[in-house]
Amino acid sequence: MVIQEVSYNFEEFPKYADDFIRDLLRLMIISKMNSPLKKIAAKNYFLHLVDQIEGCGAHVVKYGQPLLYAIYHGIEFTDQKVTSQFVRINDHVIDVTMKSVFADFIKTFDNLASMSQSKVKWGIEKTQVASGIEPTSQTSINTNSEFKADPLYAMLDSFVDSVNRLTLLDPTSSQDSLMSKKFGVKNAIITRKSMHLEILINGELNILELNPTKRKNRGIELIFGKSQAAKAIVVLMSNR
Repeated sequence: MVIQEVSYNFEEFPKYADDFIRDLLRLMIISKMNSPLKKIAAKNYFLHLVDQIEGCGAHVVKYGQPLLYAIYHGIEFTDQKVTSQFVRINDHVIDVTMKSVFADFIKTFDNLASMSQSKVKWGIEKTQVASGIEPTSQTSINTNSEFKADPLYAMLDSFVDSVNRLTLLDPTSSQDSLMSKKFGVKNAIITRKSMHLEILINGELNILELNPTKRKNRGIELIFGKSQAAKAIVVLMSNR
C-alpha cells in the first residue's frame, strides 16, 4: 500500500481553497460511484448519470458480482484503486491523504484533483455534451438531445457546498464543524433512482440517501450514523 500526503496552501488566494474542496469532493464521489451490473434499473441509471459528466464513461469490474464503475479522463476507477481523505486545517490550508496499491495512480489522482483543466463538470445537459465530448458507447443509452440534467446532480452540488461550509466553522464554537476533521467518501452506490453516499468523518461511517424522487426533506436522509456533522449536512441540504 502506497500512502501520500499532500498539503495545499492557498494563503495568497484563500477563496481558491473553497473551490479546491468542492472539486476534490466531486472527484472523490466519481471515483467511488458504482452500480450492480445485473440490476437493470440501477445499471441504466448509472449509465444515465455518467453520461452527464464531462470526460466520463463506464467499465465493468468483476468482483464477487460484476459492478459498473466510472472511467474519468481515461482513469478506470475501482473500489481498491484509490482512497482519499482531506482535512481542512484552517481557511487556506488543506491536507489530502491518498492511499493506493498503485503508486502511479496516486500521482494521477493528485493531478486530477489539482489541475484546473480537469475540474469536474457534471449535470451536463445533452446539448452541452454534444458540443463538448461525445458520449462513449458505454454511455449511449440517452440519445435524446433535449434531456435535462438529472436532479441528483443538484443534490450532490448541495452536498458539496454543505460540506465545504461546515469545514469553515470554528470547531471551538460549533459541534457541526468539519474543520480539523478527516473527511472522505467511502462509497457511492447507485440504485434505480437514488444514491447511497457513504462518508467517513474521522473514520466514523455515515450513510446518506439522496433520492430526487422523494419530497420529504427534499429527498435527503441520514440512514446510518450518528455524527453531528453528518446531521448538519442533512439539515443544510434540506433547507436549500
